[in-house]
Amino acid sequence: MSIKVLLLTPYSFLKYGGVQNQVNLIEDYLLSHEEFEVKVFAHGKTESLDSNKVFNIPFNSSISSVLLFPNRKLLRDYIDWADVVHVHEPFVPIFFWKIPKNKKYIFTHHASLGVIITNILSIAYKFFRYRSISTYVSKSAESNALSLNSEAVLIPNMIKINQNISFNKSQGYLFIGRQETRKNYSYFVKLSNHSQFKNKLFYAVTNKDKSDKNITIFKDPTDKFKIEIFGKTNIYLALNTKSESFGITLLEAVNNGNLVISSDLSAFINVLPNSYIVYKNNNFESLSKILTKLDTKDLTFLWNKQYKDIRKYDLEENMKKIILLYSKL
Repeated sequence: MSIKVLLLTPYSFLKYGGVQNQVNLIEDYLLSHEEFEVKVFAHGKTESLDSNKVFNIPFNSSISSVLLFPNRKLLRDYIDWADVVHVHEPFVPIFFWKIPKNKKYIFTHHASLGVIITNILSIAYKFFRYRSISTYVSKSAESNALSLNSEAVLIPNMIKINQNISFNKSQGYLFIGRQETRKNYSYFVKLSNHSQFKNKLFYAVTNKDKSDKNITIFKDPTDKFKIEIFGKTNIYLALNTKSESFGITLLEAVNNGNLVISSDLSAFINVLPNSYIVYKNNNFESLSKILTKLDTKDLTFLWNKQYKDIRKYDLEENMKKIILLYSKL
């Protein structure tokens, strides 16, 4: 007898991000195992929701495209079908969608929230009682999970580990990120114009058309083509300045043969706890010094350490933990 799993998130898949990435990975994994049936309820994934209005809401120094008012009958039909409902970011489904309480829920928390917000949520959530288990994807998201459930389980963001990858021979710098101030694309432009790095190649993956003379820019490439772009570089620069709870692109970069250099945000340090290479946040001189020093380092050795670190995010191992939680409800 199969287990029917409904994956549910308020985020629109028409504006792709880390949460959507994880939902897709879980869906593909469960579909590859015959003991599961899977459906996804999300704007941009569920065809019948395409006409529902999505609201672009400022959140964590970004703009989140969120479905606040879905088709209620369709939502109820999907939930009634499921044995287990796995909700990614529960705030909107609990408060706006008013999901029913007579189901088994896994609530996965992705966002890093401030103390004031988590305290408000912990009070508000007391009015809602669900048969549920809370999980969180990173240390930065733990307080978010604890605001709903005093016992929460860490199951990190996941990735399919590339068993055949090695450190890239191609030499270039790579930036991946939306055109938001916190992603700090301006530092990447500054590096590309700096005489000290004039012999380097610069590639950027972003969401808007840009024209910077020393940077080859790719706007919204497919996942398949993004892997080809990783092959053009050997150093990935995570230049973000704030409001990061994890950093899935760090895993993707290492998993595709790039050494990660990042700002010293705690979320980034926690992703690669034994192998992080960081510069002082919002300090261009610190970034320049780190990159210059790399010219004298054994980059393959450094990358191998990071590759060892990302193995704890292996999809197969972490999906076993999620499936175990499904069975516990």
